[in-house]
Amino acid sequence: MQIHDLNPGIKADGLFWTTTIPNEGIEVHLGKGFASMEATNVPIYDYGDFGNALFGGGPAPIPGLVSFTVEWHGVNERVKVRNNNPPTSGGGFAGEFIRNAAQMEWTATVGDFTFVSDPLTTSSSVFAEIGHERNGAFFP
Repeated sequence: MQIHDLNPGIKADGLFWTTTIPNEGIEVHLGKGFASMEATNVPIYDYGDFGNALFGGGPAPIPGLVSFTVEWHGVNERVKVRNNNPPTSGGGFAGEFIRNAAQMEWTATVGDFTFVSDPLTTSSSVFAEIGHERNGAFFP
């Protein structure tokens, strides 16, 4: 039984589970296969479960804060992708990506609960990728 679903919510325009990270929290060196993302005290809500997060109708969400650090590193493979199919068919994008490894640590506080992951250095990934993508008006 799921009892926590932490996310920043759904915006009026339909964009969901995303939030803005200040520029100083982002560092990218694609040539070296390195990127990092860090944020402190990002406002989120605990919706309790997936259904309530998407559709509402359950208990009112409880406000909380999350902090995290994610680091991508290494170059396992460089991949170029171009999909000229129409966007309505899942196409209309191109990108250059680096498949590598990632590590993450995070904390969250909601009401009387605090959640803490293990340290960054103890985490691992099965798949990680960073890159540069062009789509929409930026796709030639």
